[in-house]
Amino acid sequence: MPLNSEMRSELLQNAAAQGIERIVVAAVIRDGDKALLLERSRDDYLGGLFELPSGVVETGETLDAALRREVAEETGFALIGIDCYLGCFDYRSRGGRWTRQFNFAVTVKETPVVTLSEHASFAWVGLDGLAEYPVSPEVGEVLRRALASKDF
Repeated sequence: MPLNSEMRSELLQNAAAQGIERIVVAAVIRDGDKALLLERSRDDYLGGLFELPSGVVETGETLDAALRREVAEETGFALIGIDCYLGCFDYRSRGGRWTRQFNFAVTVKETPVVTLSEHASFAWVGLDGLAEYPVSPEVGEVLRRALASKDF
């Protein structure tokens, strides 16, 4: 489902009402039947785990703006569209704060290479290769749903 102002507001209101202390946005960037995963640096929290391009929504920042910023910072890609909302999951951050990650399928402007600034490596992964990459169960589920979908 596309992201509109009503949905943005509802997502944030529900998170606040449920005691969520921090909001993270994540982008599923597809290239055909594969999606981009980024490997956390070995010396970072959850080092070696692969994740979606993602990051914290800063105070006063909209979900859309945070997605654009995080995609650009972590991949070098320019986000040109938010295609649909893929659901969310909650977890405790390194500091113990309840965090909700909102996941979105996005479209990016074509670019020749992924430019990493915060991660050790990247991989374009399809459903058949997902088991080869250490991801959290929640990210794995988001990817399986996204890659199985023909809607975006």
